[in-house]
Amino acid sequence: MSASINTSSTLTKSFFEPGQYLLCIKRYEFGNELIDRLLTMFDERSHLELSYVNALRNWSRKWHAELVKQPEYVTNKKVWDQTVTTGEQMADIHQTIISNLNDSIVPKLRQWRKDNYEKSLIHYKKSKEYEKEFENVQKPWNKVLELVQENKRIYHDACRLLQNARQIQRNMNLQVETEEQQKAVADKLVKATIDVDNTKTRYEKILKDLQEQRQRYEANMIECFNHTQVFEKKRLDFFKEVFQEYQRTLDSSNATKKMYDDYQMVLKVHDVQNDLQWWNAQYGPIANVTHSYYPTFEEYQEKQIQ
Repeated sequence: MSASINTSSTLTKSFFEPGQYLLCIKRYEFGNELIDRLLTMFDERSHLELSYVNALRNWSRKWHAELVKQPEYVTNKKVWDQTVTTGEQMADIHQTIISNLNDSIVPKLRQWRKDNYEKSLIHYKKSKEYEKEFENVQKPWNKVLELVQENKRIYHDACRLLQNARQIQRNMNLQVETEEQQKAVADKLVKATIDVDNTKTRYEKILKDLQEQRQRYEANMIECFNHTQVFEKKRLDFFKEVFQEYQRTLDSSNATKKMYDDYQMVLKVHDVQNDLQWWNAQYGPIANVTHSYYPTFEEYQEKQIQ
């Protein structure tokens, strides 16, 4: 069963009302679902990183092989090759992210969940502890609330009877009734009046008792609430720790700087004029100049017919 928290129906209710503490218990249980979601998120990121790493390595292998075949200038080819090498270096950076996710962050999340969401056959043990604490505080309070509601009902019933008795007396005054009937109605009116006074007194006394117990009840409820807050702070502190570790994982500034420095160093040796001179020496006008061949007149050599 999902422990997701839906507060739309409880926004107008006070925390101190009966059963409202269940939101605290659901909040604790929902933390386990949040860990599951975080695990899923990091697992997806790991797979994305792996796809990127494999794509970069494949790209590097392909273009290193292509460059071997290309008759490119010396320094230009060297920089081109280093350009391809940055793919391998970037793959190494993202491989580090994968390793930290799989070897540190994910195991840490799983272990924390195991340590803090111990479960019996059906329930989380800590949920039952919280529930028992709240129930022990609310049980006597709920009894007083029930007494208040019961005495309110009795008082209101007595008021209705008194109202009816007065209405009967008013109607009687408009009719000719016997002395005995008049006495009976008068007796009912007196009794109804006494009942209203008595039930009102009991109702007010129980409300007074309720007010006297309220301060202690609220203090006990706050104490129980603070117990749940302690755990929630622990969970949020842990999440922050995980996020900070993830931040450190993403900080590839040193590795990126090395890649940048390597590339810059190779780029500095890129020499256009030197490459053109090299080509001239290999294939241009000055290449093998002493072996240049120009045609001259050649006498016909008669071949011997055998």
